[in-house]
Amino acid sequence: MIDIRDKVKCSGCSACYNACPVTAIEMVEDNEGFLYPQIDLEKCVRCNLCEKVCPYINAPVLSNDLEKCYTAYNTDEKEREISSSGGIFILLAKEIISCGGVVFGSIYDEEFMAIHSYTDSEKDLDIFVGSKYMQSKIGHVYTEAKKYLSDGRRVLFVGTACQIGGLKGFLMNDYPNLICVDFICLGVPSPRVWKDYLRTYFNNEIIEYVNFKNKKLGWHSFSLNIKTNKKNFCRNGRQTYFFSGYFKQLYSRPSCSNCLFKGDDRISDITISDCWGYSHIAPEMDDNKGLSSIECHTVKGLELFDAIKRSVCWKESSIDDVKKYNSNYWLSAEMGKDREAFWEDYNRLPKKKLFRKYCSPERPSLFRRLKGIVKHVLGR
Repeated sequence: MIDIRDKVKCSGCSACYNACPVTAIEMVEDNEGFLYPQIDLEKCVRCNLCEKVCPYINAPVLSNDLEKCYTAYNTDEKEREISSSGGIFILLAKEIISCGGVVFGSIYDEEFMAIHSYTDSEKDLDIFVGSKYMQSKIGHVYTEAKKYLSDGRRVLFVGTACQIGGLKGFLMNDYPNLICVDFICLGVPSPRVWKDYLRTYFNNEIIEYVNFKNKKLGWHSFSLNIKTNKKNFCRNGRQTYFFSGYFKQLYSRPSCSNCLFKGDDRISDITISDCWGYSHIAPEMDDNKGLSSIECHTVKGLELFDAIKRSVCWKESSIDDVKKYNSNYWLSAEMGKDREAFWEDYNRLPKKKLFRKYCSPERPSLFRRLKGIVKHVLGR
């Protein structure tokens, strides 16, 4: 049976939770707010199915049969504007739904915490758009995805690479009607920290809207935008306590420091990300509104991208350039040097004092500030 003794070896993918035939497994929060499987020994029938589906014990079979790379953006200005980068996800999702398929991805619940859900309606896709900088709760969506796959419907499943690993581990079979899309990931921040950040700086306010990568200041300088019944907070992400602590690796999941799913051994069909090498890869396409890198790892991934090309501006690019300008494609982020101290102080210090002590943003140099102003003016 599953017995997590080293947290670096559990991504919280929830494959075991979905697979248990007697519901003996619950996903329980630890002191950092991350979910880990906990087994009810009285219910457990020792079938060991939880071990069989675990991607850390039995790595899913790779299906990579090609490597085609593109730089692209959605030509629909509205869809591109509400997206984190180039607006590619929404086009992939609309294509699947137009063929009678189902789309799985991350949305916000009523408390603006990330959970996985699904839809087969285009009108619901807006809530799936945009990055959610916390680990989303999988719940029973692997089980739901399997039902649709077994019924012969096409399924687009979007998530972190480890969540794709969990889904494929749970399924244990290759489904030709399943297309998996992951994204280049720095690591998943703690949902507990995000919840406490909101409680600390938006206390007694009703949160109405959250966008982690608002483009008010342009795509190059993303902004954290939180609208409440009392104010509209919008600030360069790097100048917020939440993102500053995240970039210092104070509260990413331990398994993110040794990710099994990075690099060329992707088990997804498509990987999408910001095209951070835009000034070298495609300077002629950059207008500071969002540009995506798309890596197609399988034939069915390439076929899906080909189906949306009519709605994108695109050019072929190189996977080597993606790796060069976005090292998170192949490198895990080491745990921050102050991570242990941060968590030791977490319940001891008032949250404002804690965030000020560990998560104060670094002031940009005068050169960087001037460069940012020039870019913003030129972009306008």
